Order: sequence, then C-alpha cells, then structure tokens
Amino acid sequence: MSQTLFDKYGGVATVTEIVRDFHERLMRRPHIRRYFADMPMDKIISHHIEYVTFALGKPSSKISMQQLHDQHMTTGVTKASHNLMIDLFVDSVEDSGFSDEDIKTIIARLQGVTGEIVTKGIEK
Repeated sequence: MSQTLFDKYGGVATVTEIVRDFHERLMRRPHIRRYFADMPMDKIISHHIEYVTFALGKPSSKISMQQLHDQHMTTGVTKASHNLMIDLFVDSVEDSGFSDEDIKTIIARLQGVTGEIVTKGIEK
C-alpha cells in the first residue's frame, strides 16, 4: 500500500495545522462563510477535518460519495464557490510546505468530487 499524503506530511499534527489555516481563510470570505451559517462551530470544524483528510488521501469510513452528495444537496454550493474553496485549500497546503506534484494530486482529488458538492447552477 502506498503512503498517503496524510502520512507523508505528518498525519494528525499537519491536518490540525491545515484545518485551522483553511478554516480561517474560509471564514474571512462572507460568500463562503454563508454556507456554514446554520452549522454549530464543532460541526464546521469536523466538516473541515473530513475535507482535509479526504484531500490528503486518508481513507474515511465516515463518508462515502453518496453521503458527500447528500450533505451538499441542499446547500446551493456554486462551482465558483467550490473552486474558491479549492484555491484557499491549496494556499493552506502551499504554506505547509507541500510539493507542487502533491498539490496537483490534491487539486485533482478535490476537482473529482465537484459533481457531489456543486448543487447550484448545474445543468439537469
């Protein structure tokens, strides 16, 4: 089994650092923050931990593609908002010293679930 980016970059300690940074970046953006307006803070942080660990390739027994889809079905996330979230996440991992090659892997992984997250402005 190959090493995940989660393991390569330090596991829980790195995820904790990235989640804090990513969360701060997201919450500074009112048009992104609105997606989390009705969520308790602990749920927001938990959601960001799942997002970061997924992006870093750590398998999760907590979330499937169907659950990811179901969680976002009523949120109205636009493609522009999702792309901005990816950009902000990339900024966080760049600041944490991730290599360009690993960042490309992360971007591909996050873009691969766009269809499960983007629920507004999509063609039926």
